[in-house]
Amino acid sequence: MQTEAVTYAQSQAAALKGTYEFRVVKPPALPRVPPGGRISFQPDHLSRHELGGVFFVSMRMLVDGKLLGQVRVDLEGTWTGKLLRTQCALPRKEIPLPDQLEQVDFEGAPPAGAVDALPDGYRLRSPVPAGHILVMQDLEAVPVVQAGDQVRLEMVSGPLTIAVQALARGNGAVGEKVRLEVCSSHKNIQAVVSGPGEARVQWAGVN
Repeated sequence: MQTEAVTYAQSQAAALKGTYEFRVVKPPALPRVPPGGRISFQPDHLSRHELGGVFFVSMRMLVDGKLLGQVRVDLEGTWTGKLLRTQCALPRKEIPLPDQLEQVDFEGAPPAGAVDALPDGYRLRSPVPAGHILVMQDLEAVPVVQAGDQVRLEMVSGPLTIAVQALARGNGAVGEKVRLEVCSSHKNIQAVVSGPGEARVQWAGVN
């Protein structure tokens, strides 16, 4: 069962960057088993998505093909790879330049949400000091629509798309919702930002 748990954790880590190694922290506690039954185990789920540090694999315990209960196998994961670190202190809302960041080797349990490259279209949510390992919580999408901007709003109803002019009443990054005021009717509407100065909304039709 412990081998199956480690193999399952390795399969889940295969799609992730870097290299993981896992060890069993302590032997699992098994429920009482009826004598003579054929026991088998099936991996069910991980306790969390972050595989560095201590977590557990939940296993389905079956006797003669029937579910007897759940058993947990506690594992510890060690990660080896590269993470992104600041070379200098950076202010809030800064889009870091390449020479302000560096990739560094890391081994152990990385901080939750750590990144190895700056995602396109993101900036710093808050100030960070020099030598800081960047995580997704430090970042926010850069708004491409600002309050007061003129926005081309596409109103989509099935195969029909109508474009109208609208005024942004808030800020929004690509994929975020923003409140717009349609210029022709002065009605407020929530739309999804689709690009710089552009937004889309599913439309029920003419009222």
